[in-house]
Parts: sequence; structure tokens; C-alpha cells
Amino acid sequence: MKPNNFLLTLLILVVFSPSLLFAQDRLNFEEALRIDFVLSGNHQEQTVTIVNYLKSPNYQCSPGQAIPNYDYGSYRVLLIEKEKLDTLFIKGFCTLFEEWQSTPEANKKERAFRQTVETPFPLKEVFVKLELRDSMGMFRTLRSEFFSPSSIIQKLSPERFPSKKIHGIEDPSRQLDLLILAEGYTKDETETFFEDAENVSLQLLSTPPYDQLKDKITIRAMAVPSGDSGTNNPQKEEWGNTAMGSSFNTFGTDRYLESLYTWKIFDYSAAHPRDHIIVLVNTKKYGGGGVYNHFSITSAGHPYSAKVLIHEIGHGLAGLGDEYYSPDVSYSDFFDLKTEPWHPNITTLVDFESKWKNLIDESTPIPTPANNKYKNITGVFEGAGYSAKGIYRPAINCRMKSNEADGFCEVCKLSIKKAVNFYTK
Repeated sequence: MKPNNFLLTLLILVVFSPSLLFAQDRLNFEEALRIDFVLSGNHQEQTVTIVNYLKSPNYQCSPGQAIPNYDYGSYRVLLIEKEKLDTLFIKGFCTLFEEWQSTPEANKKERAFRQTVETPFPLKEVFVKLELRDSMGMFRTLRSEFFSPSSIIQKLSPERFPSKKIHGIEDPSRQLDLLILAEGYTKDETETFFEDAENVSLQLLSTPPYDQLKDKITIRAMAVPSGDSGTNNPQKEEWGNTAMGSSFNTFGTDRYLESLYTWKIFDYSAAHPRDHIIVLVNTKKYGGGGVYNHFSITSAGHPYSAKVLIHEIGHGLAGLGDEYYSPDVSYSDFFDLKTEPWHPNITTLVDFESKWKNLIDESTPIPTPANNKYKNITGVFEGAGYSAKGIYRPAINCRMKSNEADGFCEVCKLSIKKAVNFYTK
């Protein structure tokens, strides 16, 4: 049995386990267990250390969101009830650490990255398991430890800064809640931030398939003030005092805008409901970043800012992979060509049956030539996942490949719909 099919079988068994029926009696879906941990290591090895457990407010989901009906992420967290060993909750996610592991620096030294993942708050004693997907697509345990709800010693009381609901209704458990945080905006630039947030939100909601899902989405913005305006740009020796420590030149790629202050970002986000966090950075320079079930980030003042954000949310919310291949990206061997990637929109053809094969017309060759004959159809086009060979994408062009694309391809649209529908169960 191929790795992805095996994982899918295991996931189906978990989804239909009787434990899901009783999740609402064992988990508080209106408060979060926030797990702060550190991933450390080098190119070949990694360890995880849980630093703290926090109770965090304004986390609202439904029991139907306890276990996803898709198997995304390089890592996942599980809550397993201590007494009956029932799996109560699963959440896949990705990290900046795994990206760093594929950079040349990781061959020479060790580094540590802060990470956070949130779950519904357990009402009973549970085991917290943090797992890593290996090169064969199977999950192995990185850390498993006992947690008792009575052991919590800190509950977050987040500061609420000026906030605005840009779109949607007040029903967090049944809406996809997007929370936009201001980064690099001073207190005097609060209104500028709200204008920028409204602008990118309007363009997001006018982009298919989000335009058809508007009624399922709520967008809020919070004007977290920074001491200085802008962001860090190491290549130009530009440094500032900002709320979330964002910076260009992440992992040596100038346009890669990110923040390593993950815990601080989650501190701010606790003030509002949040299924996905967006950090909007006050700079005209082109750049952004997105990590699955982590957060998405983009500059606000570039003409392509909204397009970049829509691309990055594809990563952060829907688990989509990059469909481009570029020599200026510093990753090497990011994907194992002998294993099917978990990302829904890229394939190595190892287990193409689990991807979009059902969407391809019988007359379309696999692989598919990248010429005008197949310009507007769903196929299997070589070049994706930072590699020109051995990895394939569904369309000649797509928003996950370039800013010049008209929008998302058929496969990415379906994946986004699946993610939005999951959060609105």
C-alpha cells in the first residue's frame, strides 16, 4: 500500500472513531490550550521542547472541527484522552524550522525556532503528542507528554488595541475567522492600517473561490502599534522597533518577509477569534510569506501586495504548495521525489491517484506539454515545489505559481473551498 493511501486509511479510521462523538464533553471549544514549544537541530536532526502551556481566550470552533477530513502538514498535534486513549483532536501544521533545514546554513550549524499551536482546551487529562511526517509520508512521535487541565498556571489576558470588523458576522464557531494584525504601523498610522487592511480584504473577497464563500468568512483587523514605522531590511541596514519583529531577507531570500517572534504574534491574536492570522506590514517593498496553520504575512504598500497575500494565504490556510521553481530560492531538495507530497496541488506522480487525476480529461497526456493547446485545462505540468524536474503542478499558470496568473487553478480552488468549509462546520 502506498504511503499516502495508508495515511488516508488511518485518518478515516480516526475520523469515524466513536471518540469524536464525545469530543464536546471532553474539550472546551471556546478556549484554547496554547502550546509554546521550540524546534531545534540541523539539516538532519531535530528535537522539540515544550516550553509552556497557556489558556488562551477567544478561541471558538465546533466539535465538527476537531479532526480534519484531510491530511495536511509536515507536523501535527494530537490530544489523546488519558483514560480511554481516544483521539480527541488532530491539527496539522508546518514550521519555519523545516524550511530552514533545507538551507545551506543548516548543514553547518544548529538553530532553534519558536513555534506555537493551539487546540481546544481539554476538560480531562490528556496526552499531548507532537508528530513529524518522515520522508516516507508516515508520522513519528517527536514529543509525547501528559497534560492535566489543573496544571495550567497562566491564562492570557490579551490587550485589545483599536479594532474593526471589516467583513462578516459575529458567529466565530461557524465562520472562517481571519484576523489581520498591524505590524510596523505607529499609533498615528492606525487609520492607514485600517485602510490597507480593507484594501487587501476587498481584493481577497473578490478573488475566486473566495467571492463565492463570502458568507462563510469574517475578517477583523487590530491596530497593534509599533514604536517605529516600517520593518527590518538587513540588506540595507534598516532596523526598526516594531511590534512583531518582521524582517526581509529571511533565509537569505531578499523578498522573503517573515517574523520569528511567533509567541508574540499569538499573544496579540488572543484578543479576537482567529482561525488564521494575517500580519500586514507597513512597507512598500515587495514581499511576504505563508506557513500552513502558522500565519501569513505580506507587505501592505506594494502594487502586488494583495496578490502576494492571496498567494500566502493559499499556503497558510489551505496547505497549498508553491508551484514555481526559481534559482533564487535557497531551499535544496525540499521535496523527496520518491514520496508523494502531502500538498494537494503538487505531485511527484508516486501516488497521483490521491491527487487530481479524477479532474483530468482522458485525452490529456500525463505529463502534459506546457503549450497553448493545454493553456486553460487541468493537467500535469512539470516544474513546481522549487524544482524544474520531477515535481508537477495542475496548470500552466496559477496564483500559486506567479502574480501574472488570472487566479487560482481548478485544483487550488477546490482545496481552498475544502479549507473554508472545514472551518464553517
